[in-house]
Amino acid sequence: MSTLERLRALLQRELEVSAESLRPGTTLESLGIDSLRMIEIVFTIEDEFKVAVRAEPAELRERLKTLGDLAAYIDELVRAAPAAS
Repeated sequence: MSTLERLRALLQRELEVSAESLRPGTTLESLGIDSLRMIEIVFTIEDEFKVAVRAEPAELRERLKTLGDLAAYIDELVRAAPAAS
């Protein structure tokens, strides 16, 4: 399962939205992801993907505009994470 597919399943569950509304070009803003919600989603992403997000929520909201952006960011974190022992 790709990062985007895993992220879509996670957000579908967390945000209670339809899978059809979760496309790579869907903006996070259109999903109602504000600063507080971004913090909650970051915790869920860290658990799901076994990564550590070091960026501040404001930095993330500036950098990540779409679902595709978020999936690409997670891929970067996964590549940079040390291998599990």
